[in-house]
Amino acid sequence: MSVRIGVVGPGAIAERHVAALAGAGAQVAAVAGPDERQTRAFAERHGIPARYRTADDLYAHPWLDAVVIASPHEHHAAQTIAALRAGLHVLCEIPVALSLADAERVAAVSAETGRHVAVAHTLRFCAPYLKARDLRLDLRHVVARTLMHRQSDHGVDGRPRAWTDDVLWHHGAHTVDAALWLLGADAAAVHGTRGDPWAGSGRPMDAGAVLRVPGGGLATIALSYHARLPARDLTLIAEERTLRLTGGRLLDHDGTVLADGGADMERDGLDRQDRAFLAAVASGRRPECAVADVLPAMRVLHEWGTP
Repeated sequence: MSVRIGVVGPGAIAERHVAALAGAGAQVAAVAGPDERQTRAFAERHGIPARYRTADDLYAHPWLDAVVIASPHEHHAAQTIAALRAGLHVLCEIPVALSLADAERVAAVSAETGRHVAVAHTLRFCAPYLKARDLRLDLRHVVARTLMHRQSDHGVDGRPRAWTDDVLWHHGAHTVDAALWLLGADAAAVHGTRGDPWAGSGRPMDAGAVLRVPGGGLATIALSYHARLPARDLTLIAEERTLRLTGGRLLDHDGTVLADGGADMERDGLDRQDRAFLAAVASGRRPECAVADVLPAMRVLHEWGTP
């Protein structure tokens, strides 16, 4: 079965999704975006035959099986729900919503309609993370840093965007979900705080938290959009072993390389993620990393971000 896909939001991350989906044999049949010139250029670049101004118009395109939501974050929940009600399966870029209530609403509508929502928590599909999970260590502490310089709002390819990112709900969602997934936990007590809103964006740009999961494991998480010395790493501490995940490589405490995703770790993870989504749609089964799977991370973000 060749899965027919539509794409909402012709931005930088959509470029990667279209390449991954087409490479896996999907038919990318339509794209929607509010900027007609940008949408036309995107469609021409990828040989997409149909283009629309709105997501709702795209959802009416004949014979679609699924849609990728790659629009600005504030639209994810509403556009996903509308797609589900139109009878489509959804691969939604992270975050699925900017609040726990909206994420839970997406999960409820998915169950109600019988249509699935996969969420692009891509780290779950990256080779070093998969290797760390497969080792099944009894982790006592995960120390995770996601630090970057994002004082001006640019996408994954460096192009400026017309919307404001959120360190907690975007990169915090990646980091918290990865920590809980590696700890094998679906809940956590949260002790966290955020910095004051920054004048340049109106949002907090720094956040820190300690999570305690059932069984006593901890996750210590640091987030920043002010960091001029970027870092995106994990230290995984078990009683008998300590691993480090940095620069796309998983290292044992003696320096042995256990897995090497290299500079393309996340691109490869996205390819693996999108192939898994297509396979689930084609076979009619629940996808990996469905919306219900990421609700524990959304609950943590809700508690962390609530004064």
